[in-house]
Amino acid sequence: MFKIEIKEKNRKNDLLVLTLKVNNKFESDLVINPYHCFDDFITVPTELSLDVLYFTSIIYTIDKIIQRTETYDCWSRDIEVTIPVNNVHAWNNAKDTLKEAIDFLTSDNWILEFRQLNSPYFNQKESKLPINSNFEHICLFSGGLDSLAGAINLIDEKDNVFLVSHVDGHGASTPLFSNLLSEINSEYKHKNIKQSSFHVYTEDDLEHESTTRGRSILFHGLALFHAINLGINEIITPENGVISINLPLTPSRSCSNSTKTMHPYFIKKFEDALTVLGLQIKINNPYLLKTKGEMLVENRNTRLIKNLATKTISCSHSTKSEHWVRKSAKNCGYCIPCTIRRASINKFNIQLDEDNDYGHALSNSEIKLNSHEKRLDILALAYFLNKNLTKKQLIREIKLMANIDNIDKIANMLLRGYEEINLYIQDKADDDIKKLFQC
Repeated sequence: MFKIEIKEKNRKNDLLVLTLKVNNKFESDLVINPYHCFDDFITVPTELSLDVLYFTSIIYTIDKIIQRTETYDCWSRDIEVTIPVNNVHAWNNAKDTLKEAIDFLTSDNWILEFRQLNSPYFNQKESKLPINSNFEHICLFSGGLDSLAGAINLIDEKDNVFLVSHVDGHGASTPLFSNLLSEINSEYKHKNIKQSSFHVYTEDDLEHESTTRGRSILFHGLALFHAINLGINEIITPENGVISINLPLTPSRSCSNSTKTMHPYFIKKFEDALTVLGLQIKINNPYLLKTKGEMLVENRNTRLIKNLATKTISCSHSTKSEHWVRKSAKNCGYCIPCTIRRASINKFNIQLDEDNDYGHALSNSEIKLNSHEKRLDILALAYFLNKNLTKKQLIREIKLMANIDNIDKIANMLLRGYEEINLYIQDKADDDIKKLFQC
């Protein structure tokens, strides 16, 4: 059992810093940097919005600082935490539903308790008018290809769009966001488009857990924080259906490192908890029934997608470029997200998918199938695709994870998504890797 004690510490950027102590043995400081948010968009955030922001940040941080290798099966953790909030009664009413959602998300056993916050999360300043609060739509903007496609679709169709981002070591950098936004704003000069970036990070000397399955719950927290304060009742969270469903590739849970934050079961449970908290905010992924390739091909502005697609980051290994063949690349080229990314670009425009844009080509000479780490994703993918699951078998696999709506349509989408990957492998892999796949 990992028992986490949370103490209020000091303030940075008008927000409270928390210290998380695990089993009275080691501790980590949780810091939230809002990047001018309170000067430009939100002057006085509500207490509930701050509770949501800190709750999701705490879950994200705990997932990082407790290593799965410290458990009996090197995977599932028993985690007990008491979280400070402004309204203990409301959060206690929601805790059972929150537990169901978070247990599913991280594959752990969470014991959630809540206590009264001793010091306000936000250091309220004299109120002043924000620069621009005329927003009607909120969309997550991670710097990845899915969020780019989703944001472009939304902006092309609507006005007054607010993009919400998180900057950390696993995702897009501030210059990348700036470059993408510069070209989007240039394309849509007469539309009101703004971005808010947060950086939620820890200050410690700990070796962090590498899987971080709960990482992208933070995106929901950031988007909900803004939605509550801006009075918007829906957030758009673009992610292709293959990654949203994220069927395990092998019997080993250690191969399922991607989060399930956009899985419809998690979304439903999380929305149910928000309702108990008094929030009527819908989390909408319009692309659950689309493959990544279909998101690109069917985009409302394919010309802009063509110009920006290769400038995004989809990689789960983006912090390990020192081990790549092409160290200046943004994406490794061999992890599961990179493979799905390359397959989608290959479907969209085969000339856009170039080996030089990736840390590795899909070749044995660069990935080295006789090594350990780099071959794991390729072998897991080959193991899964070689099973050639039928639609009926896919439906069974989906149900084994959770009961959800639209299973028949989701199974059809998965079949199309796996076919995109098979075609990419046949088009771009060398003979050694093609032999692994019985496509």
